[in-house]
Amino acid sequence: MTDKEKSLTYYTLWGKSSPTMTADKDLDLILGSVTHLPLKYWRKNFFFKGGLNSTFKTMTQGKFPAGANTKGTHPVFALKPLAHGAGFEVCPCSSSAWKKLTWINKGTQLLYTKEIMEKTSYLLEHIPFNIPASESIKLRFMGEVIAHDIHSIKKGAEHGNR
Repeated sequence: MTDKEKSLTYYTLWGKSSPTMTADKDLDLILGSVTHLPLKYWRKNFFFKGGLNSTFKTMTQGKFPAGANTKGTHPVFALKPLAHGAGFEVCPCSSSAWKKLTWINKGTQLLYTKEIMEKTSYLLEHIPFNIPASESIKLRFMGEVIAHDIHSIKKGAEHGNR
């Protein structure tokens, strides 16, 4: 190899630095290997596991039905970001269909991680709450639910019409 070939770099060939992958620009490339995702990278329709029932009960001012197992966990579904990165509006999920208006079917494959939904998960959208960064990092990122995999019954049509 000649001295000229040894000195060739990306910069000498193209006149600029080689591009660097960053989570801000290339998040889609790393989401498949992430388990705990910082809040600033959350998006609408992300699905997480591991939220403590007792924490959800507190954050919802007692509206979340923690049931008998206050030490148990429930998943959460990301609804929308709060202004200025202050948090994210989420709703808890349940395998019980007591307010069956919106759900994700068992067997649905999530985007990025290819995780498969173990159970049908009903979105408790009537119990939204804001999750701060301090709590968000404790949740396990499962993947993104593609919009067409979110099923719903329109209000007023609960008796069979979709």
